Amino acid sequence: MSRASLLVGVLGFFALSLVNFAEGQDKKNKGKKNNHHPHLHHALNELKESQKELRGAKGNFGGHLDKALKDIRQAIDAIEDALQSAGDPFKGKVQRDANDYKKYAHHPHIHHALHDLREAKMELKNASHNFGGKRDVALREVNQAIDQLQLILKHAK
Repeated sequence: MSRASLLVGVLGFFALSLVNFAEGQDKKNKGKKNNHHPHLHHALNELKESQKELRGAKGNFGGHLDKALKDIRQAIDAIEDALQSAGDPFKGKVQRDANDYKKYAHHPHIHHALHDLREAKMELKNASHNFGGKRDVALREVNQAIDQLQLILKHAK
């Protein structure tokens, strides 16, 4: 056997071992019960609650209500898609201390959504993966939701 053949065989063995290890890590991580994108989960929860809050509110927030609801829906969809692609699907409501909401005179979920969206934006940007190619869409939708929620709070009465 030539040295070249031996080298190819050894390299092939190591490459196959690496692939098997990576696949095993992916399966292991998919089975984890804890989410590994907590800011995205929190933002998603608060966006859903903000949607309810806005639908129950009076007024149109300086004409921004319809656009805000549309952008919130798009951000929800984009974050859910990104999480699903990352093997970390949203599993329902995130529990928060009820006292966290009492510090706001109005629209506490919108205030929390803004904070959580900013954190989620950093989580998207700093992730070591691109969420199955859905990172850019999620970032765009998160930014639009941030803009609209800021306008909603500016025009809240």
